[in-house]
Amino acid sequence: MQYPYELKDIHCFVQVARAGSLTRAAAATNIPKATLSHNLRRLEDALNVELFVRGSKGLTLTDAGVAYLESCSRIFDTCESAASAAQRAHSAISGKVKIAASAEFGTSIIGAAAYYISEAYPQIDFDLHMYPSDALIVEDADFDCVIYVGTPPDSNLMCRKLGTVSYGLYATPGTYEKYGRPDTVEAIRELPGVLYTRHGIAEDWCLSNGKQDIVVDFYPRFSVHDYWMAKYFAVAGNTIAYLPDFFVHYEVELGALVPVLPDWRSEETSVYALYPSYRHRNMRVMVVVDILCNQFNNFITHPGYSLISPDK
Repeated sequence: MQYPYELKDIHCFVQVARAGSLTRAAAATNIPKATLSHNLRRLEDALNVELFVRGSKGLTLTDAGVAYLESCSRIFDTCESAASAAQRAHSAISGKVKIAASAEFGTSIIGAAAYYISEAYPQIDFDLHMYPSDALIVEDADFDCVIYVGTPPDSNLMCRKLGTVSYGLYATPGTYEKYGRPDTVEAIRELPGVLYTRHGIAEDWCLSNGKQDIVVDFYPRFSVHDYWMAKYFAVAGNTIAYLPDFFVHYEVELGALVPVLPDWRSEETSVYALYPSYRHRNMRVMVVVDILCNQFNNFITHPGYSLISPDK
């Protein structure tokens, strides 16, 4: 249904009726008197009803005007209540946050982060999804936030850097006992290692000591396409693995793994949080992103659980 008047005409009518005159309404609303008068005339013409009796002392509502004001006031009061409810819900920081991440390390980052945030904000729920890096299409992903390891692809998403990670070589103390402690990168050449592959393409062990960059040769005793399995073989067997420092931090703390040639490290790789720009208006999403940024180092170095009973 088409109306020959606008909502602003009704708003002007309500303001004038409540103020009792065009002058007082203009002062209260900062709307020029001429505009108020024009909008009132347009409303009366559209309704074909006289809403005010215009006299020397101001404006007086007619019976029709009184009835119309009562109904219109309820409409605007309802609108104000709805706005207040929306603002309260917006500031309540509750609801579900849907997060995606690359499966290689996403579980290590998101698991600890989601658990920490769920404790701090009990009203926030999580929907977590892991994808291979090459299958994580961030531009079309229907998520509130995407955790991306490495340089993210071009997109229209907002991008915030969470931190950096780097790789090193790790093995068990038993590996040293069996093969001896290598003191040069050349000494690793004959040692058994875990080769990580993605779609049949092997990941090079790229290391630098600040002066020299090398690709380390080793004997690929195990070939895997999952970093968790690579870490398993490093912890369980007499092999060396090329893994991110945060991914084995817990095992190093427990003494299950030790660094091999700790002065040789990979270049740092950045980790980002990606999210649509309109999520800036979503309080729960921005709380999650802010905590990810501020607590990133804690999340990646502590898995959020204990493998050893506190009583022992």
